[in-house]
Amino acid sequence: MKLVLLLCFVSCLRTGWAVQFSSLDKISLNFFPNMSNILAARLSSSFIVNIPKCISSSHYTPTTIRPAIAVLGETVGLPAVTDTNQIRSLRNFTDAPIYYAGEFASVSCRMARALVKMDIDDENYKLTTIVGYQVGAEVCENTKGPFCNRVLKPSSFYRVNFFVLDENAVVRAHTDWSDPIQTNNVTSFSAYDGSFEGRAGGMIVITVLLSVGMFLVVVGLIVAAALGGRKS
Repeated sequence: MKLVLLLCFVSCLRTGWAVQFSSLDKISLNFFPNMSNILAARLSSSFIVNIPKCISSSHYTPTTIRPAIAVLGETVGLPAVTDTNQIRSLRNFTDAPIYYAGEFASVSCRMARALVKMDIDDENYKLTTIVGYQVGAEVCENTKGPFCNRVLKPSSFYRVNFFVLDENAVVRAHTDWSDPIQTNNVTSFSAYDGSFEGRAGGMIVITVLLSVGMFLVVVGLIVAAALGGRKS
């Protein structure tokens, strides 16, 4: 009987029933770790935040991360939402105060460690690392899909909350809301800063070309770290 009820509950979640925040797992996240210069940058129409990495659970498989954005008023208090159905899509609710900006694949522990890639065409090696997620990277009229990561308004406050979905597209966890984040003020068009525009999905990565010698050094460090982890 309990199994039948559980299956019905999961089926309801998949068809759009609300999930209470109080029933979700909490994931700890520092939205601005180590006072990173990149993550600390504030533009007039966007900002960058850290993303959840190396998520693991014995109850489900973290598959997708869906960032939610809350547009704050003058009080910059916590958003007055208690379930996932109160978070809208800008495709259907253009003035939604709380909306999903998009979704991307969950960064697994294994992927987070696999930083070295080979570019055969250029005969170089690339060191690629995920920096964070850019909130406010799209013009909705120029993009398609169920969500839109709309450019933000200057001198406005926002909060971010990352929701984790399992392999069945059921919301299972979240990071809770970030502290209020303010975009830069713009007094003229020349002050507008769009240096990160055009990033698909809002993901920001850094890619560094490495020489063969540096590649071998990096591989040696990864192998040493792996062997050290096994011994411990």
